[in-house]
Amino acid sequence: MKKKVLSVFLVLAIALAIPLAGCSDKDGTDEGSAYVASSLYPAVFYDDTGKNYVVEKDKTSVIELKEGVSVASYKLSATDLYGNTVENAASVATFDEETLTVTAVGCGILNIDLCDEDGAVMERVSVTSQGAYPADPSFDALSETASDGVNGSHDPSIVEHDGYYYVLTTGWGDGGNQIRRSQDMIHWEKTGTTFSTRLNQPYSGTAPSGKAWGEELSDVVKALNAPSINAVHYWAPDIIECPDKDGFWLYSCAVYTADLGQGDGNDRACIFLCYSEDLTPGSFEYVGMIFQSCLPVGQGNQYINAIDPQIIFTKEGDMYMAYGSFHAGLYIMEMSRKSGLRAAGMNKVYSDEEVQDFNYERDKKGSSGKKYCGTIIAEGQMEAPVIARHDNVQIYDDAGNVTDTIGSRYFLMSSYGALAATYNMRYGISDNSVTGVYKGFRSSGVDGEMLDSDNGISGNGYKALGAFDFIYADGTNMSAKAEYSDDNGEIVTGDTAYNVYAPGHNDLYTTRGINISTRINRYYNTELGSSFALFLNQYYLNSQGQIVINPNRYAGERLRTVTAAEVANLTQGNYQAVFLNDMVYTPIFSEAVTFALDGTDGGTLTHRNATYTWQMIGDYFIKIANADDTFYGVVAPSWLEGVGQSGLAITAISAKTGMSLYLNSDPTAVV
Repeated sequence: MKKKVLSVFLVLAIALAIPLAGCSDKDGTDEGSAYVASSLYPAVFYDDTGKNYVVEKDKTSVIELKEGVSVASYKLSATDLYGNTVENAASVATFDEETLTVTAVGCGILNIDLCDEDGAVMERVSVTSQGAYPADPSFDALSETASDGVNGSHDPSIVEHDGYYYVLTTGWGDGGNQIRRSQDMIHWEKTGTTFSTRLNQPYSGTAPSGKAWGEELSDVVKALNAPSINAVHYWAPDIIECPDKDGFWLYSCAVYTADLGQGDGNDRACIFLCYSEDLTPGSFEYVGMIFQSCLPVGQGNQYINAIDPQIIFTKEGDMYMAYGSFHAGLYIMEMSRKSGLRAAGMNKVYSDEEVQDFNYERDKKGSSGKKYCGTIIAEGQMEAPVIARHDNVQIYDDAGNVTDTIGSRYFLMSSYGALAATYNMRYGISDNSVTGVYKGFRSSGVDGEMLDSDNGISGNGYKALGAFDFIYADGTNMSAKAEYSDDNGEIVTGDTAYNVYAPGHNDLYTTRGINISTRINRYYNTELGSSFALFLNQYYLNSQGQIVINPNRYAGERLRTVTAAEVANLTQGNYQAVFLNDMVYTPIFSEAVTFALDGTDGGTLTHRNATYTWQMIGDYFIKIANADDTFYGVVAPSWLEGVGQSGLAITAISAKTGMSLYLNSDPTAVV
């Protein structure tokens, strides 16, 4: 059973063929392995392009046993990339028992069981084998009306359990937070909600304690001053594996607002904790209250809003919760990893007056308000904080030499702006301190360093993701399978163009050497209307130790060595580029750029009348620069929606503006 990870990227985000390191769990400990040097091994690739794009070192991986370990025999099995059994394991990859070398042959996952003299399995090592580029992932259809699969998923939080990935999302009045699961993080099914035993039947069955749900969640009803459990809506959750026992902790947000009929002039919200042994619908039992808010309508800006909880562990295993929204800023408080509740106590339901008094005193050192609210980490028109920790982050110079190693780098990412219109994802960085100070691109705020949103659209955070659309040389848009209503109101099934619009409220998660950002996607001026869906994008750390996000949906791709010749020769150097801007929130359309190879490691890039130099650094880092700006990024194989082909994606961030640059290879421009 895997634990939720928001932390290390020691496996694949460090270039220059650095040996594999272990992957820490979200609780700050290293799972480690009793028998092998690491429980994770890099993917191996076979060259299915006929162009020698896969370098020799990426075709094999050597399993390293710990000193003194003796293995009597090895048993091999394999699955395809979607978890289905493959009868002939050798069709996926071969394994040499003498040299312990795995060699790529086809697409799939090779499982190597290490057995003792009695044939009992001591440990399993799994290695992914695939082609140079991802195959067609056959994404779930997008829908204007459906609320299953990826559709209708809002504010996702992801965790792994028993061969599945689970995403828990906002549930509105559905009887708890919605639950979805997937074996590959590509195809999803909705299984139910946290407080219902039957799909689409809110509060069906009874709580695990045997109580009726209204009685089980009576603290929530009381904290919200709601007339009954049926008036409660459940917003953005965070789901983690319990650090010190089996099972899972759900940090959920319950709301009851004036526009839902409260009518006494206050909007209320609360964050509370539940426990589930196995993430099945209706298995979540109430544990305790964490935090409350009571916002007078029209005067709420002076109060912290009790929504959007996210848990993060330090390298030492200390547990914290980031939370908050828009009004008085984002905050962080220390938690107990034994109970899952607040480390400072105060885990009870308070009156409106007490909650408001806590808010008035929140900045007063030593006060009950400070104890209750915690520490401010960002301010302005932003919400949905998530903190990712990456350990032993190495910084490279342009020659590929390590110039610095940071023990723990914390990334505070939040969503700026209004969730249905101006959302964009930005982050600040704090080295070796989870409570900050978090520095954005520009210095502003408290002591000139606090991450800050100026007006909900702009601000001093690094802009990792904003609204955009790739339009290729032949006019092809990003597109996907979809269901939508035509002009006559009839449901049409087929492909439709879409764009990335108001991306936000994301989780950051590391699993099996892959960094994933789960998020909301909406659509601007398309046939999909105002609907929204669950999108997953892989993210990386560039040579400067900054987060950059692949603009394409995750399709099972893995990082591998990419040479300058591949960048320049693929699609004859033709790419589409999106340069994000600070104040723009409607989709930015891509423009044609051209890569030319002038030497073994790089060359020139032409965009309009501007010329940049570019160079590869190590295995897949890239630098793009001219006299006006410099971008540091990562080159990754990707699936390009719309053109229906795989190719290369480059995602980078500007050293001048903090804005992201996205590039996709353009096969439609090939003569």
